[in-house]
Amino acid sequence: MEKIDRAEKKDTQKAKIIFLSLAALVAILLVWSVVSMNKARSERDAARQEAEMLRQDNAKLEQMVKDLSQDNAFLKKKIEQLQVKPKAKPVAKKKTKTATKSSSSKKTTK
Repeated sequence: MEKIDRAEKKDTQKAKIIFLSLAALVAILLVWSVVSMNKARSERDAARQEAEMLRQDNAKLEQMVKDLSQDNAFLKKKIEQLQVKPKAKPVAKKKTKTATKSSSSKKTTK
């Protein structure tokens, strides 16, 4: 009977060792998964923040493009107006008489 008891004790000790090994493995996997989850969460938050910054930059750039296109359209209209004016009404130059002083004329005194 003692041999059976010893064999049972050895079997129970082996079972305990296997159980504790599995428990340790599960604990290690749990800790690893928590660490990985926190790392992934921080990367996700950083990516979200970067995406938000890119959206804001995109909105600013779109506004700048709209402003520049409006300025461009305004300048095109102004160019068209300036090109049409000379064709529509040629402006005649006025002849003005200016008093000319003759510095070449010499007065002689006798």
